Amino acid sequence: MTGMAAQLLALQRQFDETQFWSPARLRANQFRQLQILIRHAGRNVPFYKEHLRKSDIDPEAELTDEAWQRLPVLTRQDIQTHRAELHATDYPSAHGAFAEATSGGSTGVPVRVRKTALEALLWNAVHLRELSWHKIDPGGTIARVRGMPPHFTPEQQAAVRSPEGLRLHDWGPPYNLLWPTGPMVVIDYAMPIAGQAEFLRRLGPDYVLINPSTLRLLVGHCRAERVTLPEVRAFWTSNEMLDAELRQATREVLGKPIIDNYTSGECGYMALQCPTRDHYHVQSEVVFLEVLDDRNQPCAPGQIGRVVVTPLHNFAMPLLRYAVGDEAETGSPCACGRGLPVLRRIVGRTIDYLLCPSGEKRRVNFRYSLAAITAIREYQVAQVGVDRIEVRLVTARGLTDAEEARVREMMAGEFGPEFRIELTYPASIVRTEAGKLRTFVSELTR
Repeated sequence: MTGMAAQLLALQRQFDETQFWSPARLRANQFRQLQILIRHAGRNVPFYKEHLRKSDIDPEAELTDEAWQRLPVLTRQDIQTHRAELHATDYPSAHGAFAEATSGGSTGVPVRVRKTALEALLWNAVHLRELSWHKIDPGGTIARVRGMPPHFTPEQQAAVRSPEGLRLHDWGPPYNLLWPTGPMVVIDYAMPIAGQAEFLRRLGPDYVLINPSTLRLLVGHCRAERVTLPEVRAFWTSNEMLDAELRQATREVLGKPIIDNYTSGECGYMALQCPTRDHYHVQSEVVFLEVLDDRNQPCAPGQIGRVVVTPLHNFAMPLLRYAVGDEAETGSPCACGRGLPVLRRIVGRTIDYLLCPSGEKRRVNFRYSLAAITAIREYQVAQVGVDRIEVRLVTARGLTDAEEARVREMMAGEFGPEFRIELTYPASIVRTEAGKLRTFVSELTR
């Protein structure tokens, strides 16, 4: 076996060892990598040359915990304002070419981050670790009930929206690089919940890839209509907050577990659900993750604080102490024996549902589309009436007629012709009590 497949298998062997290192050994290894990353940033990243100087940090000196904590937290607004200055003027050629990733779905503040081929390799490696931890059978059938993959052709998109979905002969990379896999069948998350339940009942997949908000509606429907999905082995979730109540309801109604993870477009995989518990293990080989209180001090087990992440191998655009916009509750060491730090739960990524004029509820999934318009700094979409959608935009400049038309087209495509789309331009958008900017809110009287 050669190429990426060989690299992925080699990383799996490394991960099998490092996951059982002691917390002290893991942290020491992370600081060795942080030292290399900071030295690189000090030499090649204009933003950090000045940033480190102001923080009285010598990038060539040995990195201490005290020096690290002097480094200010990087915000999404910092990335928006200083994005070009955060690009490295040079980085190791062995890391491969870079591509831009866009994020901003759960916070409403879009950012664009350069990531190298090495980052993509590590993303796939951690994903394969997830399969290994949870004993996922690559020979099974997957039903994908999520947003439309951007690379699908118009013909494929039409099939996804059909009652039978789009059938693909395998799971795609990285799985098919290592094993012959079962098929994947893709359906539109916007299909009515009753239609989704009937589709899953007919298909009988082994695994269902689904967002928590859609799963919540599915579980409610199955409870009310006494629908069972006996062939499903597990529901595989990501992108949103997953609460204990949904885990319990899924077990009670459908008799199946949930496998969840914690990722972001900017930082990749940050944590995976423990294979023996419902909490999460930080992926310490690829990120340095801190949970900080309101004084920027590390939280003790049981405390909730904001999540601050440093991807350890992104040399094209280093993000040192980046606040991803979420909160988490820290946990004590896990009885499974892994030294990887524990997050008991991720807090603050719940979204509201859209209420259609027909009375149907469904989730929305426009999270990355608006980020494509560079003038938009922040956004929030609100349902303010049974047939009215208000799109609130904070912009760096006035949008052109073409950009406004593009926004309306995106929103019409998401919500359908039964809704009137209204654009507003507030000076700022109200945050939640926890400081979160929610991308979709329902302001209908409940």
